Amino acid sequence: MMDAYNVMLKQLESGNVDEHFIESANLVYARVFKEGESARKQTALELQNALCQRLKEKIGLVFPVYSYILRIDATPQYIENFLKIIRSIQKGGQLGWQKAYYLFQQLNRFRLQHRECDTEHARGMLGELLQHAVTNCMLQLNVKKYPVPYKERQAERVIVLTGEFSKKDAEWMGCVLECCYQLQCRLGKKVVLVNTAEAASRAGELSYFAPEYGEEDDELCQQSAMEWKGEEIEYFQCSELLKDAENISDAVQMLLEYHPGMALHLGDSSFLAGILDQWLPVLTMGKTYGAAVVSGTEFQVLYESRLEMIQEFSDVVADHQRNIQKEGNLRARLVFPAWYFAAEDRSVKYYESDSSGECVERENFYIEKMMKRAWAVSIKIVKEIEKICKKHHIQYFADWGTLLGAVRHQGFVPWDDDIDIAMRRQDYNRFLAIAREELPEGYCIVDATYDEKWTNLIARVLNVPDWNNSKLQLDTDKLEQFYGCPYIVGIDIQPLDYIPRNSEEADLQADILQNVFAAAYELLQNGGEITEEIKKELNLIEEVCNYHFTEESILVHQLFRLASAISQMYGEEDGDEITYMYSYVKRRSYRLRAEWYKESVTAPFETTTVEVPKEYVKVLEALYGEGWKSCYKGASAHEYPFYKSQRKQLENAGISVD
Repeated sequence: MMDAYNVMLKQLESGNVDEHFIESANLVYARVFKEGESARKQTALELQNALCQRLKEKIGLVFPVYSYILRIDATPQYIENFLKIIRSIQKGGQLGWQKAYYLFQQLNRFRLQHRECDTEHARGMLGELLQHAVTNCMLQLNVKKYPVPYKERQAERVIVLTGEFSKKDAEWMGCVLECCYQLQCRLGKKVVLVNTAEAASRAGELSYFAPEYGEEDDELCQQSAMEWKGEEIEYFQCSELLKDAENISDAVQMLLEYHPGMALHLGDSSFLAGILDQWLPVLTMGKTYGAAVVSGTEFQVLYESRLEMIQEFSDVVADHQRNIQKEGNLRARLVFPAWYFAAEDRSVKYYESDSSGECVERENFYIEKMMKRAWAVSIKIVKEIEKICKKHHIQYFADWGTLLGAVRHQGFVPWDDDIDIAMRRQDYNRFLAIAREELPEGYCIVDATYDEKWTNLIARVLNVPDWNNSKLQLDTDKLEQFYGCPYIVGIDIQPLDYIPRNSEEADLQADILQNVFAAAYELLQNGGEITEEIKKELNLIEEVCNYHFTEESILVHQLFRLASAISQMYGEEDGDEITYMYSYVKRRSYRLRAEWYKESVTAPFETTTVEVPKEYVKVLEALYGEGWKSCYKGASAHEYPFYKSQRKQLENAGISVD
């Protein structure tokens, strides 16, 4: 035993493993359980330390050796260390989705069998492992199917997904068929039962992990229907189809063409359920009762026993259907199918001015691949903002071109390259304070109140951790997180302030703001140097506003903070109209009824949704006139695409990004 153990350790430390390594490992594994607990723990620790020396040179040994370590000493530390290494390999692109999912299955099962390893950290990393496997698989798929709004689904149809469906486990098979029976008989659903048999994972099977999957039930593979209590249930065996990555899209396409109202997943995890969840709501009901289920799907229900599951099944499914119908099948998690990122010549009639100034009709607008990726990042940032807003009961509204796109195109206006949102002032101020604490790692918010170098009245949420020291996202991790877009992307948030009813007060407020803005931008254009002319303007502002500029902070920053304070001088009791003050100063007709923004409604936007003012038609007419339904490509408020200068930086550095 000691000779075999010493050989194993030496080979691990050196990374020079010969054909006798597994033989030695099996001998050590067989003998170690005859020793006491302290000896087993010491063996596991020594194996861990030997493996982790110069880990990059021994990456191929990670999976088999950790399988031994975990069986010898099942501790949270070892499973978490293993998961960290797996995620590192996955991020480096060295772990295909089949193997990643297989590892998820095995480690999730191990976690459920060893409750001491069922830590929040392990669950989180397992969830990451699965989600990134799903994401990588989705990028390989080409299922050209848009999400269907719930009201257009055939809600009387439901897909039931299950794995390990075999006559060898008659109890589980009966449980699944009873659920299908209740769906058809008690809830009036037309069911298609899909036996995934977890075949996707078999394509990436790894040695040394147990238990291995058993053989498939060949008899079931030949059937197209199941019978239970006299009820015929449509049946689909997709294990053969799922063995090859390129064929998963066929399975997904087939299931989506069934037009289900939702899918039901019976079991602890399902890769196919995780993929389908991008198109329709999936309810997961755990096979391992009483334990937390890590799943790629959105909804989860847990039971103490199969009997309890059967007893409460119908009520839970009916309640789930009511919820997704009520919520409009909203999702905060975003995984875009591969087709979303393809460049396209979008067919849309629009008008634009030609070189002579004449308004001419066009038929198509070309959208490049990178713009699609930038769109996806913008949506991702909006969803992070939305999470905070929902948690703290803050209302936001799609604004300007984003509102126009949501209503007219159910997504971006084809020639728009960013997302704008607005908040009423009280919500805006709350969001500024809360977002600084609650935005996830890797994001930041900037605005004139907190950031001295920010020269704008709007706030912006960006996909970088620090705006002052921001850099292009070129590392693998960031590119994976932001859909292959290396650029810094931001969402503008405009505060909506009240215009006083008294016209003289309204004009005075706007005139003062105009002078403050003029002084600020003149100072910026002059590189911060105070000329005699600027000094006169500053003295006048100090006198009119009863305000004193100090030398303790940047003068431009003081001007923008003053402008912010003047903008929010009036409240709900003072007026019936609201506006974004910077736009109002330039165009006094930019006035919106406050009552239009009392509530928001949900509108489709690309593959997700955004919030829009309940009276969105009136808002659009106020912003764009009665012709807002016609497509006119006007001038942009900034250079198109917004990342043009960032792309130039990369080109100057000799980096080409597709």
